[in-house]
Amino acid sequence: MFPRTLLLARHGETDWNRDQRLQGHTDIPLNDLGRRQAHRLAGRLAGAAVAAFQASDLARAAETAKIVGDALGLAPTLRPAWREIDLGDLEGQGSLETVRAQGELISAAARADGPLGRGGESFREFSARILAGYERLCRDHAGQTVLVVSHGGTLKTLIAHLIGLDPTRIGRLSLRGNTSLSVIAFQHGRPQLTLLNCTRHLD
Repeated sequence: MFPRTLLLARHGETDWNRDQRLQGHTDIPLNDLGRRQAHRLAGRLAGAAVAAFQASDLARAAETAKIVGDALGLAPTLRPAWREIDLGDLEGQGSLETVRAQGELISAAARADGPLGRGGESFREFSARILAGYERLCRDHAGQTVLVVSHGGTLKTLIAHLIGLDPTRIGRLSLRGNTSLSVIAFQHGRPQLTLLNCTRHLD
């Protein structure tokens, strides 16, 4: 049992995104630019035949989802399964080293035996949480178009799983654009990545 289409959107910008600080589970709200980006995403998705709508319960994703949901006439269901990876005591860091590492962060977590930061999640725990959320989505919304608003690391991990990309190579996927849209279409139960990190609605 599979959805018909998965629309996967990253949240809008936060001050920590702007300052290139690691967020993880730290609950940072959207900034003014992030809200404008969310409204642009809402305009792009308005009229889409979305049957179900889910989002991370962290503020930056939940607020993005609320703005989009108002345009769609749908209230998002907030699920902790769609949260970003918990980075423990690395959260809030913005050193040159951590900024450079952000693109490869999930790949690094997949290579590690345990959490990257003290008190955080291991990649095994993180991916198991995401896949449990995905399996529940499949059971509840088979054959439907489903929108998920979440986080860069979370969406990259889900996409990698669906297209069979080794987790240690997740860093090759870019979801750097805030409110970027990616699309997975299912043909006879086979997932196909048809759009990745598209931000044309921000142009």
